[in-house]
Amino acid sequence: MNHDTQSCTDPNVIEAKVVDGSCGHDGPFGAAGVKRLKSIGMIDSVPGMKALDMNAAEDAIVRLTREIVPGMIVTGMEGPTFGAMMISGQKAAHLALKDLGQPNAQDGTFSLQPELVLAAAGILIVDA
Repeated sequence: MNHDTQSCTDPNVIEAKVVDGSCGHDGPFGAAGVKRLKSIGMIDSVPGMKALDMNAAEDAIVRLTREIVPGMIVTGMEGPTFGAMMISGQKAAHLALKDLGQPNAQDGTFSLQPELVLAAAGILIVDA
């Protein structure tokens, strides 16, 4: 199958205040939202996959979870162990809450069971 010129799925249309792109994998059908942002000039590049170094990947997955354009949050959900995937997903959820003006751990306004918040304000947020 020629993945560069055809797809076996219909186009998807999304209308949302915040979108969480969490597929992560850079295969023919992966990272579709990020690839689309590049094709319309909203971002400069899609870094692509790199060799997996588990010692560096765990921290990088969480550190690089961020809003890359207004309303589009990316998480690293493929490659790392479950711990980094869980923390990355939680960080993305709190970034989305922040975008929506809701209490969140990123700006310290989240107060329900703080012992369960792993993606707290102390986690470095990388600019897009």
